[in-house]
Amino acid sequence: MTLELVVASGKGGTGKTFISSNLAFYLNSKGTKAIAVDADVEAPDLALALGGIKEIKWEEKFYGKIVTIDYSRCIGCGSCVAVCRFNALNMENGKPVIDEDLCEGFGACALVCPVKAISFIDIERGYIYRGTTPVGLDVFTGDLHVGEKNSGLLVYNLKTMAREAAYREGFDIIVVDSAAGIGCPVISSISGADLLIIVVEPSKQSLKGALRLMDIADQLNTEAYVIVNKYDLNVNFYETIRREFGERIIGKISYNDIVVEAYARMTPLLKLYPDSKPTLEMIDAFNKILEEMRIR
Repeated sequence: MTLELVVASGKGGTGKTFISSNLAFYLNSKGTKAIAVDADVEAPDLALALGGIKEIKWEEKFYGKIVTIDYSRCIGCGSCVAVCRFNALNMENGKPVIDEDLCEGFGACALVCPVKAISFIDIERGYIYRGTTPVGLDVFTGDLHVGEKNSGLLVYNLKTMAREAAYREGFDIIVVDSAAGIGCPVISSISGADLLIIVVEPSKQSLKGALRLMDIADQLNTEAYVIVNKYDLNVNFYETIRREFGERIIGKISYNDIVVEAYARMTPLLKLYPDSKPTLEMIDAFNKILEEMRIR
C-alpha cells in the first residue's frame, strides 16, 4: 500500500519546498522507496531543489476544458448563469456569454442546460512530465502556460499519474509539494492524502494561513501536523504558535544561512551538510512523521 504525504503552507516563503525536498531525499536514503509530486504548477521548483531534472522519462501536453454555447439551441433561460460558481457566465441581450478567463470547465452549466446547448472544447493549458533528479529521486511535475488556469485539474492529474506509477513500481510513499495558500490547487493536493504537514514560520501571516489549512484538513478528514521553520527568528511568537497547535507540532527547525547555500547549489541540506543543526532537527521531525505513518 502506497501512502501519500502532502507538505503545504498557508503563505509563500515559509520553507515548504525546503521541507518537502529534504523529506523525500531522507525517505529514499532510509530505504523507503519514495516518489515526489510538485503540485505548485504555477511556479514548480521542487525538482530544482533536488538538483534539477537529469532525464525526462515521459512528457505530455495538458489540456483543460472550456465551455462553448450553441446559440441556435439556447433558449436564454439563464440556468447556466445561476449555477456557475465562478461567475464565468453572464446574461447579455437575453443570452449567456462566457468569460473565458474565469471559466474552469467544471461543467455544472452543461448539466443544468435544459436544451443541451452547452458543450466543451479542449484547450492546451500546459504540460506534465516525469523526470529523474541527480539525487536519484523521480519527480512528477507540470507547468501551466502563462496566464492559464485549471491548476486544480492539473494537480489532480499529476497525483493520479503518481499513484498509478507507485502501484506499478512498488513505491512506499508519495511526497506532494503543494502550492502555497488555500486555493483550488492546494485543496486538490490535500484531497485523498494520508497525512498533511503544515509548514509555518513565526509570523502572524503564516500562523493565519496555517490555521486555515488546518480547517481544510479537518473538513477533508486528513490528519495534520505542524513543522515550525525558522522558529528562532522570533522565539516569542513561536510560543504563540506552540500554544495554538500544541501536540500537533511535530518539529521545529532553526534558521541558518547554509539553507540558502543549499538552495543556491540545488542540493538537499541533508546531503550537503548532514551533521548541521537544522539537518538534525529535520531528521528528528522526519522520524516522527515516519512513526505517525507507521512505515519506519
